[in-house]
Amino acid sequence: MKESFKTKLKTLIGGLRGKQPKKDEDKQGKEEEFAPTKRYQVAKEQKADEGKQGCLIWNSEAIMLQPGFLVGRGVSCHLRLSDPGCSRVHASFSRVGEEWLLKDNSSKNGTFLNGEPISSAVLKNGDKIQVGHTVLLYEER
Repeated sequence: MKESFKTKLKTLIGGLRGKQPKKDEDKQGKEEEFAPTKRYQVAKEQKADEGKQGCLIWNSEAIMLQPGFLVGRGVSCHLRLSDPGCSRVHASFSRVGEEWLLKDNSSKNGTFLNGEPISSAVLKNGDKIQVGHTVLLYEER
């Protein structure tokens, strides 16, 4: 009884993988390996520890960046500013490889990097980011 259950289970699994056992081998009780039809490569996971850890310095406080970090007056922002020149969701930060990307979210007053208006820019250690009247310092650690 165990043999018939194993055979049925192998047939079921083989059917799911796109292979059916040969009838002659089932009768003889030989086991057939059911390998996938394609070889797949295992994708390397990018660890959070890899690359540069970015942070913003504001009011003598270091705020660590994370992908999707938002700056603005809105409740949904990770760094909430009470600056009236700042939009609700003024700017966002995301990772591009090992670098951090600053992106202006179509804010009314714009986002400035080292005094220059930007729509998006890759950050470097020591960059000064101006959001409304607030100035943030970017550091890599």
